Amino acid sequence: MRDIKKRLEQKGWSKKDISKTVRIIEQAKANKHPKIKILDKLVFWASLVIAIIGNFIISISLIPILLALNNLPLYIVLITLGVAFGLLFELLIRTIEHLEAKHHIFLGIIIPIIAIINVIIIVTFSNNLEKIINIENPHSPLLVGVIYAFAFMLPYLIYQLFLKNKHQ
Repeated sequence: MRDIKKRLEQKGWSKKDISKTVRIIEQAKANKHPKIKILDKLVFWASLVIAIIGNFIISISLIPILLALNNLPLYIVLITLGVAFGLLFELLIRTIEHLEAKHHIFLGIIIPIIAIINVIIIVTFSNNLEKIINIENPHSPLLVGVIYAFAFMLPYLIYQLFLKNKHQ
C-alpha cells in the first residue's frame, strides 16, 4: 500500500483522495470471494512450480553442452539460456497482478537457490559422465550454477530495479 500511496502523492493526489482510494482497495481485498483468494494462491504456487520444473529441464538440456564446451563458450551459452528463461519467468511473474512485495522477495530468493542447486546436480552428473566416457572437460558445479542463476535472475532484477517505475 505504501507504493500506491507514494505513486498517488507523486501524481498530485490530495491526502483525502489517497486515503479514500487506499480504503477502497483494502475493502476490495478483504471482500474478495474465498475461491478467488484460493485461485490467487494457486496461481502463485503454480508459477513457482513451473519455474522449478523449467529450471530442471534447462539443467538437463545442459548435459550435452557441458560435455562439449569449456570456459567462455560454455559461459556464453549458460548466460544466453539463463537470460532467455529468466525473461519468460519475469513476464510470468509480472502478469500475476496480486503479487505483493513479500511474494517478490520470496521468489527472488528461492528461485536462484533452486536454479543453483539444479545446475550443481546436473554439472556433477555431467562431470561423472565425462569420467565414464573418458572425456577430460570437468567444470566447477558451483561456478556454473552461480553463473546460470545470475543470468536467470538478471531480467527480473533489471525490471525491479530500473524499469518498474517507468511502467507504472
